[in-house]
Amino acid sequence: MINLPNNGSIVILDDKYTEADPLIKLLSKNNKSFRYYDGNPDNLPEEGIEKEATRLVFLDYNLIEGVTDSTTLVSTITANLSRIIDKENGPYFILLWSKNKDAVQEFNEDMEPFFIRYPHLRPLKIECLNKKEYFKETANVWEFNNDKVEEFQEELEEMVSSIELLEFYSSWENKILLTSQKLIKKTSEIGEGISAKQLVHLLSHINLEQFSKNVGDEQLIVAAYQSLNTVFSSYLNHKIEDIKLSSSRFCEISLEDNYEVNSSRVNSWFNINTIYNPSRIGQVFSIDDSSFLDDNIIKNNELRGKFIETVNQHKEEGDYFKTIGLEISPECDVAQNKRNFYRVIPGIVISESLMKRVFKKLTDGLEQGEKSKALVYSVNNNDKLNFNGLPQSIVLSPKFEFKVSQGCFDVFLILDLSQFKTLPMQNNDNDYLVDKEMLFSVNSDFLQSIKNSLASNIQKKGYQYL
Repeated sequence: MINLPNNGSIVILDDKYTEADPLIKLLSKNNKSFRYYDGNPDNLPEEGIEKEATRLVFLDYNLIEGVTDSTTLVSTITANLSRIIDKENGPYFILLWSKNKDAVQEFNEDMEPFFIRYPHLRPLKIECLNKKEYFKETANVWEFNNDKVEEFQEELEEMVSSIELLEFYSSWENKILLTSQKLIKKTSEIGEGISAKQLVHLLSHINLEQFSKNVGDEQLIVAAYQSLNTVFSSYLNHKIEDIKLSSSRFCEISLEDNYEVNSSRVNSWFNINTIYNPSRIGQVFSIDDSSFLDDNIIKNNELRGKFIETVNQHKEEGDYFKTIGLEISPECDVAQNKRNFYRVIPGIVISESLMKRVFKKLTDGLEQGEKSKALVYSVNNNDKLNFNGLPQSIVLSPKFEFKVSQGCFDVFLILDLSQFKTLPMQNNDNDYLVDKEMLFSVNSDFLQSIKNSLASNIQKKGYQYL
């Protein structure tokens, strides 16, 4: 049962434990972790608690004995799934206990109103298994039919393998779990008889080097986990080479190049996140419009100073714009309590639609040849953005998807390194950023690239000549 998840993301949802017992014993024998629920609301995870991800649900369609009304059965299933499947769960799959091969279609039809209302509950795929084909009841005890264990196991593995995304995700998640377990074992071998506090001290000291003596307990704990993360990443990169997927379904992958993808969403996935970051390093926050100068965005001298004015005049519903700052303080300064100032690069976050409209408004009346030279970007006849020789001081992100309460926007992050500044951390005894709107954080690789560009821009040296 190598293709099944072994990280606790299997759920068995069956009102009769005895009927689920053969499956429970088989999963246990194969060292596959699972969660069992009997459909009773009192036994489901509490509302509001953080839930483990679910990837595979063995689902008994009839969770209420003696009830045949489909409306009642479906509402019961929905109530259970909504307590098990978190809104941030991601893709999951259902194996439906049914002897009826048409059950999948019937199930989808019955559940469709609920899937529309709760889209996160919609499984990526549903397959059917006939429970009574493999299990039998003898003296109120359910067990496998004679010689059916191996057949059931083979069908289950084949079924799971046919769900390619489940195999792909589960193989990776399984490897993450095993890697973390091996890392903990290695960590425990560092020193004989070492205590938990001593281990935290050691790992944090490795991270902070000689500066660990003047750091508070909370920062030391964070630094210790960061050391584990560093080693874990290295371990995992080696271990994923061991993952073997079904050769019949994952072959000639290089030929799979004919598909559409939302590049903005992919760029968002790789480069930004909205997770709370107490250090504020890499955070993008809103600032007053007057804190950003457009000198390096506007090339035409007569138009300088008019970019933000034009934005505010012509911003429409469906557009997004913020003048922002990006905090880029060194992590070691934060860990060592040496940060007295925020180091900030000013910039803007602006939607693609608004960039196009602003360009057209600003360049209206200019000769065609002058339009393309007026800003660091232009809009061609096909309504596509072109970026025209960005100055070294400008950092332009790829277009990425940004979700806020007002909607979902395709935006660019534009930073001007020449406006880099330091700001006091305290403003009238309050943290300078305490009342600032935090938009998102820039992920580590992108942040490091920005820091490299800043260093290059600052250290750029000229020379004299005649």
